[in-house]
Amino acid sequence: MIQSLRLENGLSVIVEEIGHVESAAYDLLVPGGLISDPDSAVGSSLIFAELLGRGAGSYDSRALSEAFDDAGIRHGEWTGMDRFGFSGSLIASKLPRALELVSSMVQEPRLPEEEIENIRSVLLQDLVALNDNPARRASVELNRRYYPAPFNRSSLGDAAGLKATDRSRMLALHRELFGPQRAILSVAGKVKADEVFRLVERLFGGWQGAPAQLPPFGRISPHEYAHLEVDSAQAQIVLASPSVKFGEEGYYAGKVAVSLLGSSMFGRLFMELREKRGLCYSVYARHGANTSYGTVSAYVGTTPERAQESLDLLVGELERLKGSVTQAELARSKTNMQASLVMGEESPGSRAASNATDWWLLGRVRSLKEVNDAISAVSLDDVDSFLSRHPFTPCTILTLGRAPLEVSSSVTKHRSQPA
Repeated sequence: MIQSLRLENGLSVIVEEIGHVESAAYDLLVPGGLISDPDSAVGSSLIFAELLGRGAGSYDSRALSEAFDDAGIRHGEWTGMDRFGFSGSLIASKLPRALELVSSMVQEPRLPEEEIENIRSVLLQDLVALNDNPARRASVELNRRYYPAPFNRSSLGDAAGLKATDRSRMLALHRELFGPQRAILSVAGKVKADEVFRLVERLFGGWQGAPAQLPPFGRISPHEYAHLEVDSAQAQIVLASPSVKFGEEGYYAGKVAVSLLGSSMFGRLFMELREKRGLCYSVYARHGANTSYGTVSAYVGTTPERAQESLDLLVGELERLKGSVTQAELARSKTNMQASLVMGEESPGSRAASNATDWWLLGRVRSLKEVNDAISAVSLDDVDSFLSRHPFTPCTILTLGRAPLEVSSSVTKHRSQPA
């Protein structure tokens, strides 16, 4: 059973009672994130998220860490593109203690100045290490070219922004952006909704603060091909193409279509490029979406000698999907998607996270049955209809390796995109 409540300060609370477990989990989402960073301090939100766990209220950094550990609470704080997040899993009886600590972190963070330099040093090392992770570097570079600013920012921030961040920026962020309006607290597990609501009202009812004013999503850049020359024994191929948004007509057909291509070892990309031809060590396709945009992305990791053939076959598989899917393929894809859904939603942690995400995007929670039924209802005609309205090409392509590849202009030619 899922119940919800909205506090007077704007915090939405969602509780799912799961009686057959002994654990519980929480997810708190607060608007903000990397897109709310000023241009002069991109990455300051990353430092802020780390600082939140370095002391709050009467707890210094060590005392706060020990308080979580003493209660057996596995927790984490993070920054996304458009939100801050707090998550934790625990024995259900420890939920009051967990939310007490999170409430203190949210409302009374110490944001100790002496911790900033250590956090900054680690984040700058992560940026340097990007050169040692060519697959991730290719993805970061593709996103930078593909998405409109500021949604094209790297999840690692940038060196100049990290170096420019100081405690005054941390205090301003908390004061000006970190508020309960449009924030969401999701709890799932062996709990009683009415007890959780009373607890949250007591701990979070006094939380005040202005909500982050997030920028609107702009337009996808015109499609292009770009190459980054790197002397490497590997070649990285990444691409991105606009797709259906979350909740739009054809959303589930789009998820199934991309699953047919590359979400498992039975997908066409894996079978054609790796199993039959041995062209690559890794290949996949994914569909990601929110209410502002949807994206189909694909990746191939191969050798320089096999890069051109790998790219040609990748694009070929994308373009030939429409009208070629068999009923057996469709059934297998839907079964795999539903199995992953069920297995992934069995834990309180998964339920708390997915409920929070649904509420963030839709203002409601989708039931497991709703999602399962929507996947089951996808037909071959639905897949082809989706591909007619959202073809995978033209697309944006980026390669990273020794030499550029040949890309047909028809694959990257510009097509107008909705705002």
